[in-house]
Amino acid sequence: MFTETYAADSWMPRRISPLSKRGMVAAKMPQAARIGADIMAAGGNAIDAAVATAFAVGVCEPWMNGIGGGGYMVGWLAKEQKPFFIDFAMQAPAAATADMYPRADAAADDAGFFGWPATEGNRHVMGPHSIAIPGTLAGLNLALEQFGTISLAEALAPAIKLAEEGFPITWHHTQLLAKSVQTIRKFPETARIVLRPDGDVPFTQEQPTPAMIRQPELAATLKRIATEGPDVFYRGEIGGAIADYLAAEGTVFTRDDLANYQAKLLEPNTVEYHGHTVYTTRGGSGGTSMTQALTALNLLDTGTVEDRTVEQWHAIAHVFRQAFADRFTYLADPDQVEVPIAAMLSEEYAQATIDAIGKQITPPTPGSRERLRVSHQLEASVPEYMKDGSTTHLSVMDGEGNAVAITQTLLSLFGSFVTIPGTGILMNNGMMWFDPEPGRPNSVGGGKRPLSNMAPAVIVKDGTAIASIGASGGRKIMNCNAQQIMNIVDAGMSAQDAIDAPRIDCSTREVLVSTRLPESIRDGLAARGYTLGLRHEALLTGDFSSPTAVRRSPDGTLDGGADPWYMPATAIGVKDDSE
Repeated sequence: MFTETYAADSWMPRRISPLSKRGMVAAKMPQAARIGADIMAAGGNAIDAAVATAFAVGVCEPWMNGIGGGGYMVGWLAKEQKPFFIDFAMQAPAAATADMYPRADAAADDAGFFGWPATEGNRHVMGPHSIAIPGTLAGLNLALEQFGTISLAEALAPAIKLAEEGFPITWHHTQLLAKSVQTIRKFPETARIVLRPDGDVPFTQEQPTPAMIRQPELAATLKRIATEGPDVFYRGEIGGAIADYLAAEGTVFTRDDLANYQAKLLEPNTVEYHGHTVYTTRGGSGGTSMTQALTALNLLDTGTVEDRTVEQWHAIAHVFRQAFADRFTYLADPDQVEVPIAAMLSEEYAQATIDAIGKQITPPTPGSRERLRVSHQLEASVPEYMKDGSTTHLSVMDGEGNAVAITQTLLSLFGSFVTIPGTGILMNNGMMWFDPEPGRPNSVGGGKRPLSNMAPAVIVKDGTAIASIGASGGRKIMNCNAQQIMNIVDAGMSAQDAIDAPRIDCSTREVLVSTRLPESIRDGLAARGYTLGLRHEALLTGDFSSPTAVRRSPDGTLDGGADPWYMPATAIGVKDDSE
């Protein structure tokens, strides 16, 4: 539900938060959120609901995510009083090499799409050669095996029904399809599924009979997985169809790449922030950079968004910019590259970051190899900003105190644009996350997982999970999530208020600032030397990422929140017994 509010000089829609003590799901599509809430209403826990929601959103938002992609899950187990982290990120094929994407003329189409140098034929951007090994199915299945109470078949059943029966096309879907229609038409199997027979985009549901997207091949694929288990995808007939198709297209992707893929159950990154514990992703993910920033911000009085001074905003921006400088210089897959994660996340380094804050802006300089104790001499990657992304986030909390945050993706909108014939599976373009230049931490490598931006997180206070947060939005995810955490912890905001509050973003050379921040703050930052990108938030701009979240209030009531500018995003609560 929406009402209208005015803040500063900007109108914005205002969602009305649902409330429940039994369970809450916040997701980017209402059909998926309803499925998760129904799972909890039937007795499932937050892990069950999150997995079912994740499978469902892969069906009704297929251009953003699905079993052809990858992601991360972070959670809190109330009874066991422990967190968990599942890494199901996409991975390069074993035969991938650092020089597999030759440089192209800078005038090539989509040159620098992710800020990397352009490559011949944009082969790292779209098409079969951009496809990495998908991990979503392995990760979601691992979560169910370890922490769920329902079977994989039960978790898949609602998604199968959704794929068979279809979902109505809204104006939101139509504009997303229209945005990419010229490229979609180059990939007949994908076009057959999402476009009209004449090759145009489907109309919106304001027709007497709404246009529908049905995915019978995907439904059949999910049915086989439900019956035969994940092995049919990674080691069986479905995996064979994927690998054989990609081999015929001349890629280095093999059946062994799928057979050898493993989702990883790991300890999450942990950071104390103003009396709360934040658990998030680790390794070459956005969670590591967010942890670095929160470690430094924990040493500061950051105020709240309502009363924060120019000096406090300046300090926050300095910390965010430092984390990005170190990220581009050092972060990569720590299983394959020497990455100084412990030093970057240390309180000593956080204090050095704080000590470097001056009265004026200073160029962010990555920590020296000597300070961070790095022995390699690999060059830094300094990408520009990516134009578009294809990611979804969902947050789930149940009445027993469990919490889950999942961010999953195809990377770009429509990923590689390649749908494997006969399967309905739209594949990722995860290889685009790698720097195509050799000799850098995030260069391509066989079996390597690329640097990613995703940073789902759970906040815990005195053994109780008080929030599950996350966002889609490329490199803007990290600053968005950090500010959600600050709003919930420092100001005690609800999930929706934490999402609605104006933000800054430091992922580009200019610092993006919401025009809903007071003019005195904007002028004060400009006076300190910042180049500001003022952003008047509006529909479909994605200026400050696109979050969803669930929060538990002190009395145990759960409230949900979703990006007010991403219209399908929804929070749905489980009805209380008295309702």
